[in-house]
Amino acid sequence: MNKYRLKFSKQGKIKFVGHLDLLKIFQRAIKRAKLPISYSEGFNPHQKVSFAIPLPLGMESISEYVDIRLEENLKEEEILKKLNQEMPIGLEILNVIKLENDDKNAPAIVCCGEYEVKLDREIDNLKKSIEEILNIEEINVEKIIKKRGEESVKLVNIRNEIYNIEVIKNDTIKILIATGSAKNLKPDVLIEYIYKKLEIPYNKFKVIIKRTKLLKEKDGQFIELDL
Repeated sequence: MNKYRLKFSKQGKIKFVGHLDLLKIFQRAIKRAKLPISYSEGFNPHQKVSFAIPLPLGMESISEYVDIRLEENLKEEEILKKLNQEMPIGLEILNVIKLENDDKNAPAIVCCGEYEVKLDREIDNLKKSIEEILNIEEINVEKIIKKRGEESVKLVNIRNEIYNIEVIKNDTIKILIATGSAKNLKPDVLIEYIYKKLEIPYNKFKVIIKRTKLLKEKDGQFIELDL
């Protein structure tokens, strides 16, 4: 069995394609590229394809990951070239690396994500305001909790899910937040809190969020999945 990790971008109109449809696009591209994909056993076999973590609908990204298993040992460059020839506009394979068979799948190791956020206005003294927010020990927000098919609203402290907020310009920030199966903070939840703290009306449709990195933890540091 040969295991590979693919890094890809999702930009433009295809950002409105949901996760399940994205899976179908990859499955079809793999078939058209005639890659010797491995299949699961059982009554309804499926391709061994595993995405790191779903991207919210309508969000662009330059750092998505999917793991695949092939029956044959192929060169990374060959996989990249063949798949890119079959990808629709907006999807591009950026990098391919060969994994060891005992390496954990991408969904199991993703722990945080970096997002670039373009605000809907320039904000004076934004850097000072962000520094004040980072100095807050407890940040409580309302979160929708899903359990046994039912939804409830609960007040939760998200401070330990915020790793960093960096001001790029007066209308642009970069956030590093928990993004994974163990802990997961939706970027718009943090952005809404920032707007509320700044006493500015928040309209999520006017704020542009792009995922720029998905990271794992290694030796006490955050590094990208393909490093």
